[in-house]
Amino acid sequence: MNDRSRMMTYALIAMACIVWIWQSVKEAVSNGTALSTTTIIFLVCIGIAAVFCLVNALILWWRQPGRGGEEDSSNQGDGKNAQAESEAEDAEDKTDSDISGHSSAQEH
Repeated sequence: MNDRSRMMTYALIAMACIVWIWQSVKEAVSNGTALSTTTIIFLVCIGIAAVFCLVNALILWWRQPGRGGEEDSSNQGDGKNAQAESEAEDAEDKTDSDISGHSSAQEH
């Protein structure tokens, strides 16, 4: 699952928890059980789940590529470095394969 899908899942679960809390509070007030221990524990647990999911959705949203001007400008210089590193790794891989090919030819 990619980050966008995870973000949307967290956001959807957070919204479901918030609606569940709202519905539970409305029902507890109408029943007169709003201040019972079980209701309070239940609402706190669902509230923790809602906050957790909302925070994770926001973190994933803020980390999306292309968000914000400072990330784009800093990544432009890094693109050249990343390309140079990639070329260096390719050269190392070629050298390693040449060496392994030479040693296997000697064994036969």
